[in-house]
Amino acid sequence: MSEGDAPVAVRPTDRHSAFHRLIGWEVVEWSDGHAVMLCPVREEFMNRGGGLHGGLVATLMDSAGGYAALGGPPKDPDAVDGRGVTLSLTVNYLGTAREGTLKVTATRTGGGKSVAFVTIRCEDDKGNPIAEGVGTFRRFQREG
Repeated sequence: MSEGDAPVAVRPTDRHSAFHRLIGWEVVEWSDGHAVMLCPVREEFMNRGGGLHGGLVATLMDSAGGYAALGGPPKDPDAVDGRGVTLSLTVNYLGTAREGTLKVTATRTGGGKSVAFVTIRCEDDKGNPIAEGVGTFRRFQREG
């Protein structure tokens, strides 16, 4: 990995969507083909049974997968971020959390110019697995 491809910390002020701000995850590493996100577990994220809602886990995995699939941050700070869409996402739930912080790690495993395949893992802050999955993402060319 060259210096230009090394993971970078992503500042909270970087171009986040309104949905990103609503959920409150933090992208702590992002390079071409790799992303790590953290998300605090909050009461609002619990289902009726008091466990972590699976929809939140899927959301985090989808988002981390997108970061890994679409490439690293733009080298030019004025450039438009890479864009894409999720074509498929498979999530296998393995556990739950009621407190702490979730860590989601995504790694691009293959694909080509317009389609990327990604593996994704969600775990609690003790390293216990919450979910694992795979995603397929359609990438669009970066502007700028």
